[in-house]
Amino acid sequence: MLLGDGLVLTCAHVIRIPDTDDHQPFVTVEFPGAGGGDTAGLRAVVVPGHWVPRADDHSGDLALLQLSGPPPVTAYATLHRMPTIWNRRVHFAGYPSRITGGKWAEALIKGPGGPGDEWVQIDPVTETDTLMRRFSGAGVVDNRTGRVIGIVVSKLDSEREGARHRHGYMIPTGTVVKHLDLVRERCVSGRRPVPATLSVDPATLAAVPGLLAAEADLLTTAPAAPTTDGTGPPAGHTGPTDPTDATDHTGPASLASPNHPTSPARPHSRRAPDPGFARWLTRWLAGEDDLADVEITFVRDEDLDAALALRTTLTLADREQSPRTSVAASGPGRGVTAPRAGSLDLAVDVSGKSPAQIAEEIAEGMALDGPGLLPMPARIAADALPLTTVARGVDDALQPLETVELLNTLVRRGGRLLLVFRQHESPALRRTYELLLDPSRPRLWLDRVGRRIRALARTEESARELRRRAATCVTPLPAVPRYAPDLELKAARLEADPQRGATGFLVKLSYVERTVETALLEAEAAHRLLARQLARHQDLRGLLDGHQARLAAHGLTETAASAHQEAQRLLTGGPCELRVAEAAVDRFVREARAALAPGARAADRPAEPAPDPGPAATAATTAEGDR
Repeated sequence: MLLGDGLVLTCAHVIRIPDTDDHQPFVTVEFPGAGGGDTAGLRAVVVPGHWVPRADDHSGDLALLQLSGPPPVTAYATLHRMPTIWNRRVHFAGYPSRITGGKWAEALIKGPGGPGDEWVQIDPVTETDTLMRRFSGAGVVDNRTGRVIGIVVSKLDSEREGARHRHGYMIPTGTVVKHLDLVRERCVSGRRPVPATLSVDPATLAAVPGLLAAEADLLTTAPAAPTTDGTGPPAGHTGPTDPTDATDHTGPASLASPNHPTSPARPHSRRAPDPGFARWLTRWLAGEDDLADVEITFVRDEDLDAALALRTTLTLADREQSPRTSVAASGPGRGVTAPRAGSLDLAVDVSGKSPAQIAEEIAEGMALDGPGLLPMPARIAADALPLTTVARGVDDALQPLETVELLNTLVRRGGRLLLVFRQHESPALRRTYELLLDPSRPRLWLDRVGRRIRALARTEESARELRRRAATCVTPLPAVPRYAPDLELKAARLEADPQRGATGFLVKLSYVERTVETALLEAEAAHRLLARQLARHQDLRGLLDGHQARLAAHGLTETAASAHQEAQRLLTGGPCELRVAEAAVDRFVREARAALAPGARAADRPAEPAPDPGPAATAATTAEGDR
């Protein structure tokens, strides 16, 4: 695909030297339809730093070329950022063998797929649209807007269980600009899915432990001391405050008091995302069944950890900014998981903005911008795409009530919406409750919190059982939390809350749910670690017994006996430190392998049994030995 400034975008596999990860030193770029003569083809070389060969997981596969001279055509493409819309029609042209004039094809977008969610699946509209070889690198054009939104990269044509499966993949603009800096700087249009005010920079992202997961922190950090009056957050704590603990239900109380059993330990020596909020937000982005299409949450100005969790999670959900190249699976027992790249279509910071400004941003994010007969809000109401959208600062918009009305149009068009409020009480929150939330929402939300608490109780009990088993053979062991009973009491208090019909009740539910998620994360982390410790102990026992059996089969049981005895003593003599036992087993295994090696000294091996020589030979041997 020809871009501006004499740049050509293609797939890396198109110009790769076979059986290597290197590219051809130069290629010839042809311009079909430009006419014959010397200008029909131009030499091109790979732009330094813009060669991204296909990785083992098939991610990457991009190359940017620089032409040696001006192209013989005046038209060129600009890549456009656009959300991945189910069943959106696109078209492209390729140049299969023996079809000199090229071939057009149409396809339907079917959502993210391929390696690490870097690609988007496209299915042929008809049999004649089936992708063929030599379509790779072709620009994919959105039928409705005429904008180029990616390039073709791969096709699949297979037969399973009597059914024919034909589809292909495109590399969307977000993935292209993530890999190729020059394209991002010169050749892309459209609004970034997540603006700078809702993103974190790469350095901050790299500093977040394990991309929102900090199992060691959850298991080993000691809670901080509370403030002197015992009512505020502990020193250094910047996580969410819990309004459900305040006697008057209005002032904040500590969510992380060391004496509070619903307060999972949090690290305070460095800024870290609020893990419970990050998990909850990731679950919503994944569209998990127990979460509604329209949700609300709260991130106050002083909730710095929650604010970091919001910005970090949104950055990871943006295909253009996410550094990951593999899908992170979510679910019980797997800790905080980063969201799928591309799971967020649009994030808007509406603080301090008018409805007209917000409408312009939404329209640009949906590719509805440009000249039109209708005012922008009306165009959005008529043509809004069904996107997954996050709007922060609804209560701080210049016209909060009108902003809620505008955002409601996204929901009416089939979109999913998360509204992030900065205040616990505002006219915008009340209007959201009336307009966007079903009257049964408090009951359903409370039921959801109850299910998560029951999952927490099961996880904690399972972890305690693992710890009882592990205590006989492994030390040290992680502490297993016991937050479920107190959280059950907290849920019972909410059940009896006299303000269940007020917006303040939703605030309480939001914070309790995040507390439950944090507690569940800690319980899951303890369960995983205990399971790994038990499994590792069993592995070491198997390694020790297996090598000892091999030595015995060769009559070498006395070889490495001291090392074997020491390792066996550690593994069977009561609780042992795994690192010490691992070192002991490793010493024994090394000695055993040395003894069993083909080049080992004959003296270390048993004598091979000689065949029976018969009576005469035996007598001769005896006589020889008597001399």
